[in-house]
Amino acid sequence: MKYGALGLGLSLCFVLSFVHFSASLWLDPYNDYAMIGLWREVPSGSNYYYILTHLKTYQQARDECKSYGGDLAVRVRNFPLRSILQQTFNFDNAWIGLTKEGNSWSWVDKTSSTTDNIHWIQNPQQPSNSGGHENCGEIIEDYNLGTNDAPCSVTRYGLCEHNRYGYVAGNGYRYILTSKGTWTNTRNECINYGGDLAAIGMKDFSLRSPIQQALGFDGAWIGLRDLIGGGKDWVWADPTVTSSTSENTHWIQNPQQPSNSGGNEECGEILLQYDLRTNDRACSAETNGLCEIPIIT
Repeated sequence: MKYGALGLGLSLCFVLSFVHFSASLWLDPYNDYAMIGLWREVPSGSNYYYILTHLKTYQQARDECKSYGGDLAVRVRNFPLRSILQQTFNFDNAWIGLTKEGNSWSWVDKTSSTTDNIHWIQNPQQPSNSGGHENCGEIIEDYNLGTNDAPCSVTRYGLCEHNRYGYVAGNGYRYILTSKGTWTNTRNECINYGGDLAAIGMKDFSLRSPIQQALGFDGAWIGLRDLIGGGKDWVWADPTVTSSTSENTHWIQNPQQPSNSGGNEECGEILLQYDLRTNDRACSAETNGLCEIPIIT
C-alpha cells in the first residue's frame, strides 16, 4: 500500500513504536497473493479470487482457501459474477462455500440460503441428494454455472474468495486476515501491511463478533504476548496502552485461561468455538493472524 512521503513517515513511526515488543520485526517480505498474480481482483467490490490448482475434497479445498486468509467463495450468490469468474479462471466445476447442515443449506459466511441466492441447476432439478450424502455445493460450467449438490468426499477444484480490503470497524482501523503461520510470521505480515496484530480493537470485546462475521475465521492470532513467560507478563501490541488486565484480555473462562499448558503458551489467539474469547497458545503453532491497520486519511 502506497501512502506517499507523509504516509511512509507515519507508517515508519507506527512500526518503530513496537520495537520494544519484539526484537524480530524484520523478516522476509510476505508474498501477497493478490500482488503476485495468484489472486485476481474482479469487478465485485473489494474481493479477490483464486482457483485452487489441484483437485481437493470439499474440506481440503476449504482448508487451503482458509490457509491463505480466505474461504470458499460465497459472493457467487450474485449469479452474474459466476460467469466473470469462470472466464477469468476457466474451470469446469468448482467447490463454493455452501454446505448442508441437517436438512438446510447454509453459506459458510452464515448468510441465509434461499432459492434466489443458491441458483440450483433446474434440469435435472437439484439438489437431488443422490445416494443420500450429497452435502456440499459446487458450480458446473456445463449446466450454465448453476449449483449442484455433490458428495463432500469427491474431488473438485476450489474457488477461493478473499476480502483483501478487510473490515472497517469504525474505530480508525480496518481488519484483515493473514495467511496461516506462526504468531511471529503473521505479525510480520501485518507489519508489512502497515499495521500489527490486532490489539486496540481486541480490548473492546464488542468488536470481536462483527470482525469475525465479516472475515469468517474460526481462530486467529491477536497482538497479545507473554514477554517473560510463565504467564507473568502479558502485553498488548499497542503503542499507547500496553498493559493487560482481566477486563481487556477477555480470557476463556471454561476451561480457565491462560493455562500455559506445556509451559510454552506465550501468544494470544481468539477462538470462535469459545465465543471469541482469548486463549494462550504456543507461538510456534500455525493459524491465521488478525491484522489491525490504521486508516490514514
